[in-house]
Amino acid sequence: MKRFKTLKTRSPAKFLRAVGITLDQFCTLRDQILACIQAEQQAQPMKKRGRKASTLTVEDKLVLTLTYLRHYPTFDQLGDQFGICESYAHKVYQQYVDRLVKVCHVPGKHALMDQGIGAILIDVTEQPMERPTQHQGDWYSGKKKRQTIKTQRIVCLFSLQILVVVCGKGRTHDFELLKHANLRIAALVEKYGDAGYQGLAKLFANGFTPIKKPKDRDLTAEEKAYNRELARLRIYIEHVNRRCKIFRIVKEIYRGKHRHYQKTWNVVAGLVNLRYAE
Repeated sequence: MKRFKTLKTRSPAKFLRAVGITLDQFCTLRDQILACIQAEQQAQPMKKRGRKASTLTVEDKLVLTLTYLRHYPTFDQLGDQFGICESYAHKVYQQYVDRLVKVCHVPGKHALMDQGIGAILIDVTEQPMERPTQHQGDWYSGKKKRQTIKTQRIVCLFSLQILVVVCGKGRTHDFELLKHANLRIAALVEKYGDAGYQGLAKLFANGFTPIKKPKDRDLTAEEKAYNRELARLRIYIEHVNRRCKIFRIVKEIYRGKHRHYQKTWNVVAGLVNLRYAE
């Protein structure tokens, strides 16, 4: 069993590989979770009566939640690892992921109005999902040739902090996903997108996208140089994508309910910001 008592005795590298964050960061999260639990008990003092449901400590429950996000096992496998039943493993995960949303979340839409961020990168990734029973066409991606969920991330160019996460159906175009989000971004902030965001400059001031090759001519040397310089800036968001996909729940075939996907990504983005905070 990967209990915290055993896990913390391992090397820092093995602890990081097990849960996705360092031991110091884990302890910071634990203290915030304990404060959150205390606030919940003060708000509803009659809710936690009766005998304890299990011998799992707060640290063990947090390890369980991070293990699920990091390795994405089934709850049956997770229950076997921690010596509890499948349904209780699911219950613990749901409780603690809701608390993680409160204590470990992305800055949100209001951060885009801060001119101090300087420049932002915008990108979309697609994650395969189990085929839904209804409205399958809404989730079908012509690029991936299967049902997917799209996730749009807006990242600060200089700190590589994830500022905003927006999720949508696989059929939705990248630029449409941005427009439907109704984001307000400071005019002086430079905005960089890939070729899927053609028209970004019309929607936002200081919007930059690659120049596409016209049908009747080749790109000029200046246009090619512009595209290369833009690619040098945009490559950093691919590094952020790799950091996120260390948590296998946002990389492998998504098995959960669609309404929980946005919450899952907010938690993962918050953990990535915590791990790579300067």
